Amino acid sequence: MFYDLNIALPESAGRANAQLSGSEWAQVAQAISQARDLGYGVVAVNQTIQGRLTGEHLGVWRGMPAIAGAQLSWSTATGRRIADWRATGQVGRGSIRVVRRVTAVISDAAHGHSLSCSGSGSVAGDYDIVAVRPVSEKLLYAASNGSWDGVDVISLAMGARWGFFAKHKTVGQALALGIAFEIAYDAALAADAAVRQQWVSNAAALVRVTRGRGVVVTSAARQAFDLRSPYDVVHLGDAVQLNADLTKRCVSSNARAVLVHGFTRVATHRAAVSVVLSCGDGDGDGDGDGQPGAKRARTDGDGDSAMAR
Repeated sequence: MFYDLNIALPESAGRANAQLSGSEWAQVAQAISQARDLGYGVVAVNQTIQGRLTGEHLGVWRGMPAIAGAQLSWSTATGRRIADWRATGQVGRGSIRVVRRVTAVISDAAHGHSLSCSGSGSVAGDYDIVAVRPVSEKLLYAASNGSWDGVDVISLAMGARWGFFAKHKTVGQALALGIAFEIAYDAALAADAAVRQQWVSNAAALVRVTRGRGVVVTSAARQAFDLRSPYDVVHLGDAVQLNADLTKRCVSSNARAVLVHGFTRVATHRAAVSVVLSCGDGDGDGDGDGQPGAKRARTDGDGDSAMAR
């Protein structure tokens, strides 16, 4: 199965209590339908915010319209994540699964703590994927060493100069924690030749420091025209010295690992313990009223039957 973990919402969606117009949602819906037609089984709709993540950022998701064949991971009535929803597994023909992602552009380390799942009032658990875009080497180190335990993806601006180097030690820490690095190919399609050249330089540097491990390739598409098929993406890897096998993993197994990382972040404790509450259903495991099975009290009828035998 192929994944595109970045179909971008308009920039205005990053404001608190933002609302998108019908035409803006229609553009997003068209991009999702195009991704399904191109062969993607799962896509992530990405909301980019500046600074601290708060519950007010969830409001925009209530306006998402129904899309034929699309299964959403959140409730459009409440804006909250569906607790028992799974983003992995097979999808039916003509269907596509849509997950929710937030990317926080962090320029202050204090804002990064809002991406922690353990903090009071944290809403990171309502997103299937939490990504961070650090703007300095110090913040990249903080995102990579587990200081913000809600981070699933580190997304660097691929069409602009970073102003710092991604070091092997820092990147290795992130990969050891299961955090992926994103290469979005939207800048590779830009009309400006300087932006395309910068994308090649940044992508090649990221491939070199990660050795192709833990990398996901996404479209960051704002409209259907910006999407490319999974096999076009595989060929795009040649431009950054990433072989076809590794590039295919960037839109398949590596992307699936990001969703699994996000699921364990929400549904387990330290990715080790998950508690599932269930009730007896009267089939032998319980007594039919939700209580654990116990020895049934003997009745007079039972005693008469035993004496008769």
